Amino acid sequence: MKDPNLAFRSGRLLRLKDAVVASFSLPAEQVLARFEGFGLRDWERILYWLDISGLALYLLDRFAQLHLKGILPESIRLRLEQDLIENRTRNADLLQEASAISHELDEHGVLHALLKGATLTPESVPDGSLRSQTDLDFLIAANQGDAVKRILKEFGYALRAVSGNTLEFQAGLLGKPDIRNMYRIHSLRSVEVHLISTSSVSTATGVNRLARASRRNCNGVMIPALSAADAFIQQGEHLLKHLCGEHTRTSWVLEFCRHIQFRRNDAEFWNEVAFICEREPSADIAIAASTHLATTLFGCVMPELCSLWRAERLPKAARLWIDLYGRRVLYSDSPGNKLYLLLRRELSQSRESTAEAWRLVFPTHLPPRITRGIPEEALPATLRRYRIEIGHILGRICFHLVEGLRYAVESARWQRRVTETPR
Repeated sequence: MKDPNLAFRSGRLLRLKDAVVASFSLPAEQVLARFEGFGLRDWERILYWLDISGLALYLLDRFAQLHLKGILPESIRLRLEQDLIENRTRNADLLQEASAISHELDEHGVLHALLKGATLTPESVPDGSLRSQTDLDFLIAANQGDAVKRILKEFGYALRAVSGNTLEFQAGLLGKPDIRNMYRIHSLRSVEVHLISTSSVSTATGVNRLARASRRNCNGVMIPALSAADAFIQQGEHLLKHLCGEHTRTSWVLEFCRHIQFRRNDAEFWNEVAFICEREPSADIAIAASTHLATTLFGCVMPELCSLWRAERLPKAARLWIDLYGRRVLYSDSPGNKLYLLLRRELSQSRESTAEAWRLVFPTHLPPRITRGIPEEALPATLRRYRIEIGHILGRICFHLVEGLRYAVESARWQRRVTETPR
């Protein structure tokens, strides 16, 4: 029998999530009012979302700035404060690893730049210890991919997956994912290498991002990073890429919004962004979409200097999707939903066939493994690992069936909305 209180609880939790998001833009007295009436059980029910959205530690910091830590139930506050301590240690460890890898890349003459992570401070992230980070990302010239593989092998990394121009490396043990340990140092380490075409690496026009990269002080460590304008553009592209996928962190939208505000009066910066976007049309759309989402969700105030990327710049369907589904997608718990397929379809340069589209709705392949055996593994450990894998596979099958059916219904509604919406 359907729980009669389910709709009430769902609406209540949505209001609490709304209050969390609004707290980043409202003054203290209004923030305090938005959280009235919510108790410990409400906070416990959204704690998982706070973690996977990346907002948990940002919220703790925001309440500290507003002198409103008392809003949080004591057990929640103590948990987040402990998470902050662990995350500070974890991020310091990741930066040390990034520095060591970067040094070896330099020694072998590999042109590279660190992406995201520590390079987002202070523009997007006021304090690097607040950001939830799971891996390292490097931009590398495609013709130096083999050298990178050899160097990462020396650090214990092995190539695990290839997706387009992205190489995914892992080192250490792959164990059962545990949300309770997400802020701690893991035995499993991951590096993503994003290859960029070598045909334009040394062009005189400076179109290539590696050509514009320079060394940056990242929490006391000097490491190659993207130029200021390229870092901002890459943020927008990264956000749009994930909007066209199963899960998008709400914290990425907040970070993008903060970057806009940080550079609001920097005319030289916005001119450089516009110059690059003229040569990279996909970047133009990514910034416009990310800006509209940041405005919708966090009330991001667009400075006049970046008016080029107002919502009107977006294709009608993309703007409509953000208005209709943006908040719903960002408020959902993992593994999310399939509404992203509507946006992906509208932005696709080459239309997928019907069969290809439905393979994304109902995949016929098994999901990637979430555990990995070790040499001479004992039989009980193997059986436990198999049980975890089977549970994961069944969970994914259930997700595809439920969300696939919901997508089929929503897809028909979407077509009507797109047709009826004026340009």
